[in-house]
Amino acid sequence: MAPLPFFAAIAALIPAFAAPQSGFVLSVQRGDTVQMTNLTCEPAGGLHPRADQACLALSEVDGQIDGLSTGQALCTLEYDPVRVKASGTWRGETRLFEAEYPNQCVLLAETGPVFDL
Repeated sequence: MAPLPFFAAIAALIPAFAAPQSGFVLSVQRGDTVQMTNLTCEPAGGLHPRADQACLALSEVDGQIDGLSTGQALCTLEYDPVRVKASGTWRGETRLFEAEYPNQCVLLAETGPVFDL
C-alpha cells in the first residue's frame, strides 16, 4: 500500500494533458468533390493547412463563423456554388455552421482562412 501515495504525488507533479476545448470538423463541397479536415485551436493544430490563421480569425469572432466576413474582395458573378459545414466546439460551447456561397471567391471573402482548404 505504500506505493500508492508515491504515485499520487508523482501524478500531481505532471501537468495534465487536456484535449483542446476549441475544435471543428470542416467540410467544403464543390460539385461532387468534398474536402474535409479538422481544426483545433488553443493551441492551433489539426490537419487544416492554415490552422494558425484560421484560429486567429475565429478568436476575433468568439468562434462564430457567421461573424467572419472580411468584405475585402472583388468577386466575379460566376456561379459555381460551394457548400460548407462546420461542427465542433469553441471554448467548450457547441458551434454549428452551414452555408452555401455562389463561388470560391465569395466563400473566402466571407469566411477568411477557415474554409481555405
